[in-house]
Amino acid sequence: MKKVKRLLMVLSVVLTAILVSLHPANSTLAETHTYDGKSPYYNNCADSAVTKDKVWIDSVSYVELKYSTSCKTAWAKVSLTRSATSNYEADARIVRSTDGKAYTCDSAGGNGAVNKGQTSCYTAMVYDYNPRKAQGQGKHAIANSDAYNQEETIWY
Repeated sequence: MKKVKRLLMVLSVVLTAILVSLHPANSTLAETHTYDGKSPYYNNCADSAVTKDKVWIDSVSYVELKYSTSCKTAWAKVSLTRSATSNYEADARIVRSTDGKAYTCDSAGGNGAVNKGQTSCYTAMVYDYNPRKAQGQGKHAIANSDAYNQEETIWY
């Protein structure tokens, strides 16, 4: 009887380990690529940039998904059609599909959220070569409130 209990306990531990390893949160490990977290401008990746999608957040702001054909990287950029009137008025975020790696304008490699007097910001890059895809996300503060309008680009 002790052998059966011990065998069942071992099988239980092994089965639990297998199920945990198959859980979606554990099935993809964070990737590390040369350009991850780097500035698209200081690494010359912006020199070959194309806009893959542009989505209006509201009547005065939009988010773009940028892609470097030479570096195979993506980043997000949010722009306002007029200068920001308050600090932290707008921000962008880039997210990679395969591992969820994400950066905002405030991340190292970005140029900081849109503050008073500014009109745009960009995020650091994520490596974005097939089968990876990235999505740009942008938000813009609603005047006189703590709320934000938010939008997302396509995955590319």
